[in-house]
Amino acid sequence: MSLEPRAESERQPVIDLESAVEALRESPEFRGPIEPMDGHDHANDHFALVYEGEEEQYAAAVPFLRQGLERGEKCMYVADEHSLETIEAAMRERGIDVDAAVASGALVFETVQNTYLEGGSFDADSMEALYEDAIRAATAEHEGLRVVAETDWILEGDVSIEEFMAYESRMNDAFAGAPAIALCQYDLDAFPPEALVDVIRVHPHLIYDTTVCHNFYYTPPEEFFGPEQPAREVDRMMETLRERTQAKASLQERTETLRAQHEIISRADLTFEEKLHRFLELGRERFDLDIGFLAHVSGERFEIVDAVGSHELIQRGEEADLSGTYCREVVENRDLVSVDHASEQGWVDREAYRTYGLDSYIGAPVVVGGEQYGTLCFASREARADPFSAAERTFLELTGQWVSYELEREHRQTQLSALNEMSRDLMDAETFEDIRRSTVEHAEGTLGLPLTALVRYDRETGRLSTASQTERAADELPTAALSSTPSGPLWEAFTAGEERIVGDVAGMSGAGDDITELAAIPLGPHGLFVTATESPGGFCDAELEFVQTTAATVETACGRADRERLLQEREETLEDQNESLSRLNRINDTIRNIGKALVQASSREEIETVVCDQLADVGPYELAWVGEHDTVTDEITPREWAGAEKGYLDAVTVTADERTTGRGPSGKAVETHEPQVVNNVIDDPTFEPWREAALNRGYHASIALPLVYGNVLYGVLNVYANQPGVFDDLERSVLAELGDTIAYAINAVESKKALVSDEVTELEFRVEDERLEIVGLARETGCDLSLEGVVPSTDGRLRVFMSARGVAADELRAFAPDLAATEVSVVSEYDDDGVPICLFEAALSEESLCETVRRHGGRPRTVAVEDGAATVVVEVAADADVREFVEMFVDNYPDSELVAQRSDERPRQTPTEFRMTLTDELTDRQLEVLQTAYFGGYFDKPRGQTGSEIAASMDISQPTFNTHVRAAQRKLCRQLFEAAMADD
Repeated sequence: MSLEPRAESERQPVIDLESAVEALRESPEFRGPIEPMDGHDHANDHFALVYEGEEEQYAAAVPFLRQGLERGEKCMYVADEHSLETIEAAMRERGIDVDAAVASGALVFETVQNTYLEGGSFDADSMEALYEDAIRAATAEHEGLRVVAETDWILEGDVSIEEFMAYESRMNDAFAGAPAIALCQYDLDAFPPEALVDVIRVHPHLIYDTTVCHNFYYTPPEEFFGPEQPAREVDRMMETLRERTQAKASLQERTETLRAQHEIISRADLTFEEKLHRFLELGRERFDLDIGFLAHVSGERFEIVDAVGSHELIQRGEEADLSGTYCREVVENRDLVSVDHASEQGWVDREAYRTYGLDSYIGAPVVVGGEQYGTLCFASREARADPFSAAERTFLELTGQWVSYELEREHRQTQLSALNEMSRDLMDAETFEDIRRSTVEHAEGTLGLPLTALVRYDRETGRLSTASQTERAADELPTAALSSTPSGPLWEAFTAGEERIVGDVAGMSGAGDDITELAAIPLGPHGLFVTATESPGGFCDAELEFVQTTAATVETACGRADRERLLQEREETLEDQNESLSRLNRINDTIRNIGKALVQASSREEIETVVCDQLADVGPYELAWVGEHDTVTDEITPREWAGAEKGYLDAVTVTADERTTGRGPSGKAVETHEPQVVNNVIDDPTFEPWREAALNRGYHASIALPLVYGNVLYGVLNVYANQPGVFDDLERSVLAELGDTIAYAINAVESKKALVSDEVTELEFRVEDERLEIVGLARETGCDLSLEGVVPSTDGRLRVFMSARGVAADELRAFAPDLAATEVSVVSEYDDDGVPICLFEAALSEESLCETVRRHGGRPRTVAVEDGAATVVVEVAADADVREFVEMFVDNYPDSELVAQRSDERPRQTPTEFRMTLTDELTDRQLEVLQTAYFGGYFDKPRGQTGSEIAASMDISQPTFNTHVRAAQRKLCRQLFEAAMADD
């Protein structure tokens, strides 16, 4: 423990009761609970430690002294000479550097003979003067005085218990307001019970059985010595009984309310409307008010959704102008508002009071999808006798949060149901006209997008035009004006292939007055999906994601219609090629099956499984597998497969680099984002590394299809055929479009995840402060830096992977000692068009950015330094104190600013949910094979049965058995490790 003097700015607040209690709370030796203390009047306090045995004594005394030394206080320990050695040894055993503390003057040991019995006898006036002098001397160089005193000497001397208790009582006034705090120790086995009664009476706070207790029996000095002590003690005892009874009744009332809340929420047989009605009845009873209601606010309109009570104007379905209601202040402030006595609080002249005549009111906002939905309120014509308590306000806030959650969940379920219904209809649409008509019908109906239009790209004229639109969009959505070539925002969105958000629509000719924002989502080469909102804040994140998912569904349908049209045209020209036509029909059926399955797929793994299973069942295809590209190692590893694999995937290595294993179809597909075909394995030189393995398994042709959407590579789909020349231009084109459809579907599924995930808050900072070492490094070297990943180590520290562009590894190593990290090492280094790029790894120190963020409840998501400035994106919990986090961040890095704050959602699973769903990803056949193998002893050592024996018992081949076992194991491992990473 350091005893160096500290700067003024580093000093902690002067000692007080809370700091003393905190010291005991943090003590590992102090085992019991610590009761918080309310109602004390002393800024500094006087403790009595009543203990049994040295272990219990030192469990309180040592941490009490340790904290004083750490806070820069002077600590004094008073005891008999024979006790001082014992306490000194106890302090050393518990990590206190006694010698250094004594040498610095921060710790002194005093005997009873030099203090309480100085001059040979006890004198209360002398002791009071001694402590006053000690406080003055201590505060000259220290923060205050902390005293710990033993009292066993009283039992052996001439001092009476009554005399010493009178002195102890006087010291309460002597310490009041002074920078001092004292802990007096009384041995429960040594002092008689009648003496301990007075000990309890004269100390404001007691420590007994490792518990700090607020002393209800404490008698102030003016009463302890006064003639009215018995009467006042009776009053205090009666008041204590009354307060404890009231507290118990209040606790019981809160418990009953919580029990009732839980009972309502847990009722699976009740609808949301029924639960809401019961909550309104419960709240009315909890607040002892006449009326409870939920109101929906839209613009300036106020509508009662549900209500309980007898007020004639507050009934279900009643509407009013928001400005004339009590709820206006809740909506404007977006916070809880309460009125205890309207006439005394200046409400009688307001229109709301004149209209509704409510003398008491409490209301909280209800927020759905980041937008204010309305208010949850309780009110009465009678004023309240007491103000609304903190417990009552908390009850209303929690109830409001539950209502918000249920409304949002219901809203999202409705959206998902509407999307599924539209997807089913679009799957049956055979032409673009059918797709447009169905999309507009759903937008006007179940999707709740009344201002929607489909803008079509005309290939012949090279222009955009409105193909179909909702009824309101025809009058209020100026798509024609926004589509002007080549400068309109819709044209720009189409040509760039990127969505555009237009915020200044209302001022345009023909636009609706209430439109606040317009979103234009490209539909590939087909055109645009355009929709507008009238929400005051424009599109929230959840609404925009829903619009994006809707557009992706329409785009998928358009792509499917394109494929069907192309297939139809090609079938007309291939009537004389019966064998090819038959095969294409089977492919077409497979694509249709895949397309239908993709609409219902809920995960990326399900999509890939469906695709592989469907393709592997279509001759002449033998094997289909989806590979994942590792950008660090450049390896392409199988993620999903189906068909006659026969150990092929275990026998080969596929990469996407300059090695021979990277020159084949998969590697080139990753590199070019274009389909790659090998129509004859025997004579194609690029297939040489895998030729023998492929031919031994009957594979004679191969196609690799990159799964790309929005320039994002989701993987590579590889298909193998049992005869050469299969993948001609027509088949290649069909499968390429299938690859696009799969990519679209994966993107749509990934987008839908946000609709049902937990919400977080995303904070984006711009940091130019060189206290963030990577900023200084980037400026000094002129490089750009980017965080690639953070991995927790077993020792509790974080290991970080960063990439640097524009600096050589040797130059980077020279800066390693200046970074808030250790064990800095370069993982890889290469050049990109003459620009050095290196990936390095390091163990972060406590002062690092990531550790600082994590320590304050955040999670770094993005850290990048470009042009000497860092962009840091951090995720915190949705209910975290954002202001506090931002202040902490700016305190650590003063030359930084918060540039964006966004709500985001991340999927979460509890361990129980994870265990319940661990096998959901397995197909029925994979689960059957895995269970049969497990119970058949296949995984035992030695094995109870071989793979061939189990396969024979299931009437399947051993290669098929191996395929299913490996697929199941891989899926279980993915579930296990990816879930663990999400929990981290």
